[in-house]
Amino acid sequence: MDTLPAPGSFNLDGIVPWGRRLDEYAAFFGLSAVPRGWPAILDIGAGPASFAAEATRQGARVVALDPLYRFGGDAIRRRYAATRHDMAAGLERAQRRFVWDFYPSPADVLRRRDEALELFLDDYDWGRICGRYLAAALPALPLADSSFGLALVSHLLFLYSHELDADFHVEALAELARVAREVRVFPLLDLEGFRSPHLEAVVAGLAERGLVAEELPVAFEFQKGATSLLRVRRG
Repeated sequence: MDTLPAPGSFNLDGIVPWGRRLDEYAAFFGLSAVPRGWPAILDIGAGPASFAAEATRQGARVVALDPLYRFGGDAIRRRYAATRHDMAAGLERAQRRFVWDFYPSPADVLRRRDEALELFLDDYDWGRICGRYLAAALPALPLADSSFGLALVSHLLFLYSHELDADFHVEALAELARVAREVRVFPLLDLEGFRSPHLEAVVAGLAERGLVAEELPVAFEFQKGATSLLRVRRG
């Protein structure tokens, strides 16, 4: 789901499939290159993102995880198509709430989302056979301890602060820190463009579990003010 601005601007049914490409992940997660020497990268709530497909082609090991992967490619395409019109209309109405730098226009955003979908679907059937796409959801993951070097959470935690409470965030991030050496979450603003009301409580809750959470700047801004990520590691 993209970072969308004002209450009432979008009539969306929960968390929608809205995927991104590898260069977008690299920008907002502060990845100068896709890490190749680490254990596999875990992409949480990935939806129809092409990160796993593109990074795999570059030699990285990536596992994408989303409850959406219970469904076949045709069903995912239909769900994306049902969402796209509302997303396009919302972007047009709310252009002033975004920084048009990385993306020069709403049309460019939609082009990238369409590209991500096609790259994802081209990889999806074979990727499921290879174990690259797993149907599962936070806060409990069917994964072994320390089986990943890096876990990435794009546009899910904190963005949906009005649907997912602070306790859910703590449980989810603690679970991710169990399976990965490092966790990165972007953005830290909610759908209305405000800093998540859960952030301070989540950092404190993680500290009680022996986890270190720090906010780090990133050289990327689309939603105005969304210029940092949260990195979580074991203390």
